[in-house]
Amino acid sequence: MKLKHLNNFFMDFYKERGKEVTLIDLHLHTTYSDGFITGKVLVNFLKDKNYLISVTDHNAIGGNIILRKMGINVVPGIELGCEDGFELLVYFKTEDDLIYFYTSYVRPNRNKYRMSKTTKDVFYYLKALENFQCYISIPHIAGVAQKNFIKNKDYIYEVIEKVNAIEIHNNALPNSRNKIAKNIQKKYKKDLTFGSDAHFLTEVEKFCNLINQIKYKFDLLESLGKIKLLLGLGKKHLAYMIYRSKEK
Repeated sequence: MKLKHLNNFFMDFYKERGKEVTLIDLHLHTTYSDGFITGKVLVNFLKDKNYLISVTDHNAIGGNIILRKMGINVVPGIELGCEDGFELLVYFKTEDDLIYFYTSYVRPNRNKYRMSKTTKDVFYYLKALENFQCYISIPHIAGVAQKNFIKNKDYIYEVIEKVNAIEIHNNALPNSRNKIAKNIQKKYKKDLTFGSDAHFLTEVEKFCNLINQIKYKFDLLESLGKIKLLLGLGKKHLAYMIYRSKEK
C-alpha cells in the first residue's frame, strides 16, 4: 500500500514534507457523518506526517470542506450511498465539483431515515458522474453482511465495468475479505485504492502504523473502549433517524 500503487489522479493532493511517517488514507469518516473524528483532531494528527487523505463521509461533504479551510490538501471526496445500501467512493479534482455534485444529486435525494442511503440507485449516480472529472472506487466489495457486495448485489459485475478502481484494503475488515477484494481487482484489471474506513482516530493511527510497518501493540483498555465507541456509532445513526423524522 504505497503511493506508487495509486493512479496519477491523486498525485496533485499528496503533501510531501520530508517527514519520516507517511499517511495515505482514502477512506475515513468525520463528525459530519457517522465518525467521531473532528477537523482539529485530523490537522493535529497530520502535522508531523507526509500525507494523502480523503474524507469520505456518508452522503455528506462538510468534513472534507472544513479540512481544506484548515490548510489540509485533502482529496475532495464522498462515500455515496444508494437506495439498496450499495456504496461508491467518489473523488473529484476540485472542491467546486464536489459541492456541485452534492447539492445537485445527493442532498435532494437523501434518505429520510438512513444516513448512508439515498433514494437513487447506483446507475443513476454512475450516469450523473459522467459529467464530472472524477474517480470512482468500490469500497469493501467483500465486506460483512449487507456490505458484501460481491455476494448480495447481482448487478455488481456491471458496476465493476463502469468504475475506475476496487478498494483492495479496508482496515476495518479481516485480511481474508481484503484478499477477495484484491483478487477481484486483479481479475478485472482495475486500479486500486485503500483506506482505514476509520470512524475513530485510533483506527487512523493503526492504519498509519500498518503503512509504515510500525508494529502495533495490543492494548486491552483500548479494546474495551472500542466497544463503547461502537455503541456510540450506533447511537449516532439512531439520532440521525430521529432528527430527520422530525424535519418538515
